Amino acid sequence: MYPSEKLLLKVFDDLKDFLPYLVLIGGWVPHIYAKYVWKEIPTTVITTTDMDFGIVIKEYKGDESISSRVRKLGYGEHHISMDRPIPFVPVVKSPEGLEKADVEFISIPKPPKYIKEKLIGKEIKVNEIKNFNVLLESITEIIIDKYVIQIPTESMFVFHKLLTFIQRENEEKLRKDLYYAYYIFRFCPQKGKLVQDIKFLIKDKKVGRNIVRNINKYFKNVDSKGPILIERENGPDNFVSNVRADAYERISQVLI
Repeated sequence: MYPSEKLLLKVFDDLKDFLPYLVLIGGWVPHIYAKYVWKEIPTTVITTTDMDFGIVIKEYKGDESISSRVRKLGYGEHHISMDRPIPFVPVVKSPEGLEKADVEFISIPKPPKYIKEKLIGKEIKVNEIKNFNVLLESITEIIIDKYVIQIPTESMFVFHKLLTFIQRENEEKLRKDLYYAYYIFRFCPQKGKLVQDIKFLIKDKKVGRNIVRNINKYFKNVDSKGPILIERENGPDNFVSNVRADAYERISQVLI
């Protein structure tokens, strides 16, 4: 087990009381699918250590906030502004202090007050993202060790990545988003079903037209920016001779 994965399990344990209100998203999702759902697929080379949790919009009646919990447990704090102690991003650390990762929380724009006041806590930075509600419309539960974790379904994870990658101002993050989508396309055991499910989402969701536009812009042909970025993020490959062409074919097929 990677040291960073041990850190992820520590966060699951630390936040076990809050897991029904959280959905693990971001770069950890392909790794979780590979190791805990598909199983026969070799585990991914983890390209992230930071942990992103989407916030489920449902009433929270607990007495303790996540902010209170992580401060009690001695988490570090990554301050957004150097001259103010709040808001902050929690930083989980391994017992030896050799590993650390930001733990970020993402929500729909203008979430209900109880999200920040009771569930997350006013002290923690909550990132509000346009169209984030779409990602939480299709989630599934899996068991990792003794924890019940919520993650997006494969098709919704890819759908949302293809919808939002273009919003990234940082090209490194944009490149990783495309790579995560490609990884699911490449290694999901039920490839045909995955493609059909994404096609359905594109037709069913109003924002589907944005995905068509994004793919037409970034995957017009094998030498477009999208396949090139995926090839760069993937690196040398012992199993696929032309990653750029493979990425183009797998992603562009959802428009056929």
